[in-house]
Amino acid sequence: MTTNNPCLPERDLPPIRMLVLTLTGRCNFACRYCYAASIAAEDMDEETAVAAVRLAGRGGSRFLLQFSGGEPLLRYRLIQKLIRLIEESHYDAQLQLQTNGALLTPEIGRYLYEHRVALGLSCDGRPSLMDRMRVAKDGSSSSHLVAVAARNLAKQDIGAGLTCVVTADSVEELPGIADIAHFYGNVRQVGFDILREQGRGTAMQAPTAEAMTQALEKTYARMKDLEKLTGRKIHFTQENRVHRLAQTGQYDFPQCYAMRGEAAFVDVRGDIYACSSLVGWPQYRLGNVRTGRDPEKVRTVGQQIRDAMEPCRRCSYFSLCGGGCFSRWLRKDRVVRQSAAECALKQFFIRKYKENHPR
Repeated sequence: MTTNNPCLPERDLPPIRMLVLTLTGRCNFACRYCYAASIAAEDMDEETAVAAVRLAGRGGSRFLLQFSGGEPLLRYRLIQKLIRLIEESHYDAQLQLQTNGALLTPEIGRYLYEHRVALGLSCDGRPSLMDRMRVAKDGSSSSHLVAVAARNLAKQDIGAGLTCVVTADSVEELPGIADIAHFYGNVRQVGFDILREQGRGTAMQAPTAEAMTQALEKTYARMKDLEKLTGRKIHFTQENRVHRLAQTGQYDFPQCYAMRGEAAFVDVRGDIYACSSLVGWPQYRLGNVRTGRDPEKVRTVGQQIRDAMEPCRRCSYFSLCGGGCFSRWLRKDRVVRQSAAECALKQFFIRKYKENHPR
């Protein structure tokens, strides 16, 4: 696999530590809240994908590579080619793939597992909620498709994480995710993703802080009850994150690679943006995989994000929170405002961590 991509002018920039590839804008689902719904229904060509991987690989540092979309498994053959490129080039890459599960056959699951690709399944809870929020375009039951995918993995003892999108319409049904996680049999952790006001998400609302907290209390209690019944512990992604921050003390926005100029979110045409939620916004475009990132744009956007998130540093929870997410604070009117639901989510798990780890 070759590319005629020249040596790019990245010397004045931090290395890329997070690379997200939008392999396709196509999807077999039409989720009601999809923030990526405005992406053109096009595919990234192989040359562009290779140029993006080489751009990150040339930095010489370990980087996280997420295969994204649309539905990334629509480009499974390209994923295989990129994995081969990474392995043959000896790049130090941590691979992740988030999928709706509809195309996840036993063979694909085994291949991804053998090549150390961490798998995440998108699932919002019980079947009635799933089929209402995550609509399959062919009329299939999305809940059934995800259950089959999970079963295909579980039969091979392949673990996965669940990512659950929370909206004002779904928050009261949140405890159902605990039942589903235990039912699937292979779930290692569950994470929550607050609605982003982009794409189809502009027609919906995030939950209130109060509703979020109440739902989390019930979900946490339900997960604990099921743990006692089954003997299986399923972790919460947000609680694990609090534990990691407490252990490392590195709490100054460790998740925001864009703030530090270390992010490259690449669209199907090879344009680089500061964040996946900002794809298509000219003010957040940093360059192209063929010409490299513009150092001035990287610094300007990073500073803009840093300034917008400054209120986090004055919060008493900051040392165990790590700060909010700029893309969730950026509203559909393009004004940056604190996400009450996100803060409630993080504060809840900080309180739980303190209860479980008293000094």
